[in-house]
Order: sequence, then C-alpha cells, then structure tokens
Amino acid sequence: MKSAKTHVVASTVLCALTLAVTLAARDALPEQVPMQWGLTGEASSFWPRDAVVFGVPAACVAIGLLASARLAGRGEGRAAMYYIAPAVALLATAAIVFLGTR
Repeated sequence: MKSAKTHVVASTVLCALTLAVTLAARDALPEQVPMQWGLTGEASSFWPRDAVVFGVPAACVAIGLLASARLAGRGEGRAAMYYIAPAVALLATAAIVFLGTR
C-alpha cells in the first residue's frame, strides 16, 4: 500500500495539472473570463485572464494540500479521498476553460 506522503504528492501533481490546462488555453481566453452566470444564462461576474490562468491552479493546489493534511494519518482505507480534490479541480478547470472560450 502507498504511504500518505505518496498520495499527497500524487494529488498535488494532479492539482498542478490545472496550470497546464489553463496555460494551454490562455490565448483562447478573453481578457475578462466569465466566472458566474445568472438564471438567464448571462455572465454576471468576470475575472481577469491572468487571475484565472494562475489563480485557479494555485487555489486548487492549496485546497488539495489542505484536504490531504486533513486526511493524513486517518488510515489507508481512505486513499481514494486524496484524489477527490484533484478530480474536482480538473473538472472545474475544464468547465471554466470551456465556458470562457465559448
């Protein structure tokens, strides 16, 4: 079985992949990226492109590390829990890029 340290490193690397996704899509993103939509489907909140490209991955890594720190020492039966934050981060980043480039 893998140690908690291995899971922490692997989940952090997966969270850091969000930087690769946002950097790859940087040129396709508008200067102001929509981040929130109203009930009518119109964007109601925007972030600067560089805040999305660098801020979202930094937040994903921070959340992943916080979640990993909370899980450390709680037993190997929870190994899959280390990968929930990276999975959500990658899905959210894909949605931000997809919706931001439409």
